Amino acid sequence: MAEFPAYPLARDPEHPLDPPPGYRELRASASPTRVRTWDGSTPWLITRYDDARHALVDRRLTMDVTSPGFPHTSPSSLLRSRGAVFFPSRPEERYAAARAIVIKEFTPRRMAELRPYVQRVADQKIDALLAGPRPADLIEAFALPFAIEVICEFLGLPLAGRDRLHELSRVLGSRTAPAEQVTSALSEMAAYFRALVADPGDGLMGRIVRAHVETGELSEEDAAADIQGLFFTGHGPTAYMIAMGVVALLRHPEQIEVLTGTYDESVHTTAVQELLRYITVSHNARQRAATDDIEIGGTLIRRGEGVLIQIDSANRDETAFPDPDHLDLLRTPSRRHLALGLGVHHCTGHTLAGIELDIAYTTLFRRLPDLRLAVDITEVPFKFDENLVGAHALPMTWGPDLRAAR
Repeated sequence: MAEFPAYPLARDPEHPLDPPPGYRELRASASPTRVRTWDGSTPWLITRYDDARHALVDRRLTMDVTSPGFPHTSPSSLLRSRGAVFFPSRPEERYAAARAIVIKEFTPRRMAELRPYVQRVADQKIDALLAGPRPADLIEAFALPFAIEVICEFLGLPLAGRDRLHELSRVLGSRTAPAEQVTSALSEMAAYFRALVADPGDGLMGRIVRAHVETGELSEEDAAADIQGLFFTGHGPTAYMIAMGVVALLRHPEQIEVLTGTYDESVHTTAVQELLRYITVSHNARQRAATDDIEIGGTLIRRGEGVLIQIDSANRDETAFPDPDHLDLLRTPSRRHLALGLGVHHCTGHTLAGIELDIAYTTLFRRLPDLRLAVDITEVPFKFDENLVGAHALPMTWGPDLRAAR
């Protein structure tokens, strides 16, 4: 039996913001290539940018978790597929119907109306940060509460219990959590969101329930799974993207002025898109199954075979992005990255995410111009066992160096 690389490939602890170095080798030699996942299956791994774009838009590659050959990258992924699933993972017809319901809530106009609220939340969280002790964990003190409060307000979820919801979300996003822990988290999350759907308040959840569940167009189970999915994808990636973006900017301090100078919407949009490309916070591959024979990158992928589209590798492809390992907030064109997907599976909340990231970075560095790591970067406890690039804690400080004063 051929020996295939074990998936996921190992990251380099000395370069925590970079994709595993093995992807660079695969891009140069063999993409797509077979890899071996935790359960012994051998899906195709796509690492090149052009191949990834092809795979993301080809309708013969499906996200339907019930499709034969669908590749699960962890025990958690498999267990999550056995109950009610978030709408992108449903069969095509059911996915299209659910997306049509949800996408109406994410119009650019509605997102723009949220901007003053998002700014107020950012300022409130920074006020609390400044009133607290130094050093502070930027994730717990700012990034997480900011991201959670914004998505809870938009969805119409109560803030009570948000820490527990995040804890459960981390279990579901873990690559190593025991099956019984994942099963328990799935059960608790499902019960929580079913109860909310049965008695909805205002916000997106209430509008969906009244317009689509009460009319029989959408089941309570699917509605609960969709609201849970929007919370899951709408807070964790944003929070860790804020935190890791701050780390990236501190390592490229010459770039910070792009965000703190005179405001220019187009410049800020470009800057946020570049940070999304550079970090690609969701570093688990996009999972697909082939519903028909398809050729990608000169390789024949047969019906019923699994495909993993490695977005962080594609976003560092030298053939698509000159000097890809350098952060350039003025890089153009900025929207060629694949961090938020492409085609019919482009991230539903991409506009809201862009607003949150722009406000978070700009407000942090304007109000705390001397923001800095409180420890050497080698001492930051980065995470390597979850589907998101992040850290267990991000100790930060600002203001005068009190140690030097003594």
